[in-house]
Amino acid sequence: MLNIEEPKQGMDAFWSKAFRVFFTAAAAYAALNMLVWVAVFAQVWSPDAGSLSLFQWHAHELLWGYGVAVVAGFLLTAVGNWTGRPTAAPGVLQAMLLAWLLARVAWLVGGSWLWLAVTADTVFLALLTGIFAQPVIAAKQWRQGGIMAKLVLLLAAHLMVSAAALGLVADTQSWAEGGIYLALFSVVGLLLTFLRRVYVFFVRAASGGTVQLPTPVWIDRASLVLFVALLVVFCAWPNSLAMPIVSGALALVLGVRLVTWHDVSIWRAPLLWSLYLGLAMIVVGAALLALSYWYPQWRFAGVHAWSMGALGLITLGMMLRVGLGHTGRNVRQPRVWLWLSLVPMVVAVLLRIFVPVLAPQWTGTAYLLSQVSWALAYVVMLVCLVPVFFKADQQGL
Repeated sequence: MLNIEEPKQGMDAFWSKAFRVFFTAAAAYAALNMLVWVAVFAQVWSPDAGSLSLFQWHAHELLWGYGVAVVAGFLLTAVGNWTGRPTAAPGVLQAMLLAWLLARVAWLVGGSWLWLAVTADTVFLALLTGIFAQPVIAAKQWRQGGIMAKLVLLLAAHLMVSAAALGLVADTQSWAEGGIYLALFSVVGLLLTFLRRVYVFFVRAASGGTVQLPTPVWIDRASLVLFVALLVVFCAWPNSLAMPIVSGALALVLGVRLVTWHDVSIWRAPLLWSLYLGLAMIVVGAALLALSYWYPQWRFAGVHAWSMGALGLITLGMMLRVGLGHTGRNVRQPRVWLWLSLVPMVVAVLLRIFVPVLAPQWTGTAYLLSQVSWALAYVVMLVCLVPVFFKADQQGL
């Protein structure tokens, strides 16, 4: 007898895949936490983050609150496709989401709740690393070792920042900054890995196979070496001449990739140009870090080109594309709301990165408008995409 399983609906559909769970959590927190940051920025409210500064607390929640949630949704979905093995069951996803939610609430409350925040985040990161590693090791897919290494670095960086927040180390500022920048490089490294694996395929699929973008191996190898070298130089000798040399070389190599990956057809598809502009922001960030040797005030513009520009554009574009594609929706179908989500993100990035560099007298206003625009991008996603996560998959594209 042929046994046809009924399509999952409602909460059964929601808990069936990691991307449904964690993309929803990431989008909701991205909007909420940025509005909280507006309140902090306006000096209306101030969290108690222990020994962390308000900016370090903000960076922590951007990277480990929002960023890691997106990473979890993508990796725990993709690893099943890569290995052909089952990954996180609904019960495991529920436990992970609970840990993530406890951490977010505890970091917002702060004070005596910081121990709960640190513990919950540690549990979440350990579960993410272990659940991702299990099918990889079982399938002997050692090519995923780079991703596992970045997950381990994210856990180590979290412990560094947590030790600083709880006052467990003497030099809290060095530990906090070191952990935050280690996490930033780890997340951007993951973004580059994701782009390398999916962008060329997405462009080829969107064109019906007519556009074949080149992927020279020398760019992969050179960018990896330079990226690791920049991490070392950035943390150990940030004011040395090595900084502009290494970061400038990285900007040049990834700039070549940016040129080779361009095709005029991507500008008709927001799910493609968002990823392309995200790569462009990695190039811009590396270039600004190089120029900060002569213009120190540009250093944080370079950091935000990565932490807001690249992270925002690439992760939002990926969530929208994966959310539609993995629920059986036609990713080529024109949707106005995709533009209404991604264009505000572009506006947020332009205001936050370039106004402080080109028109510093308007920095305060630009920051506020950027924060509101960032939140709007995710509100549109919550309204227009997240309801799909509670519906059955459609069959065929």
